Amino acid sequence: MQQAYRALRIVAEAQTLRIVLATDPDELMLNELVIACDSLNKESGSGIKAVVLDFDSSAAQFIAPGSQEAIIPAPRIVENACVAVRAITQPVLAVATATLSKSASMLIQAADFTLVAEHAVLVVSNEKAGEEDTFTGSQAARMGFVTWSAPGSNINKQMERILDLLRSKSAIALRHAKASVHLAEAKAKHATRLEALQQVNTLYLIELMQTHDAHEGLQAFLEKRKPNWKNI
Repeated sequence: MQQAYRALRIVAEAQTLRIVLATDPDELMLNELVIACDSLNKESGSGIKAVVLDFDSSAAQFIAPGSQEAIIPAPRIVENACVAVRAITQPVLAVATATLSKSASMLIQAADFTLVAEHAVLVVSNEKAGEEDTFTGSQAARMGFVTWSAPGSNINKQMERILDLLRSKSAIALRHAKASVHLAEAKAKHATRLEALQQVNTLYLIELMQTHDAHEGLQAFLEKRKPNWKNI
């Protein structure tokens, strides 16, 4: 199944949704990414276990009639796209095999997991120091700026390995796990650690443990069998 956008290409495959982005996305592409993210959260996506942001250097950008080049995105547009990516309820894996622009690098850092080719270059911002620096994928992985780095020829294999780990889990459990992390981060800024822990505990006991898959997981563990997730 493939859904056509003027600038974005979105492909649904094997319990995942892949959004193909340029390595230097323009304003139109970022705006359409925001729309796609919002639509994903509003629509029923109970079976989707991961969203992949696939930064492809060959991805075509839309150039408006009468213009010779794509529109460079304003900082506000880039930030809106980052906020939209963070708001996706499913785990987000960002994958890059080529050098990324500053805006693409910011989107990478908005994802939950990141896989970057060893030779690819990305921009990392230090907000506290007000500085920016560039790192290769292998350097960024060593410094903790990205989750994984791999040779460019091995990226697809590594991506499938990561996605297979997510596909083996319950979709609703993955969404609740991500929500608990975001909840803890938000509460930590405005509340004590104990209050944050209580909020996460409430999410676990009242929301997660009321789902079908929570009970199925426990039952499968007791019966020593593979769980049959219904993602509800």
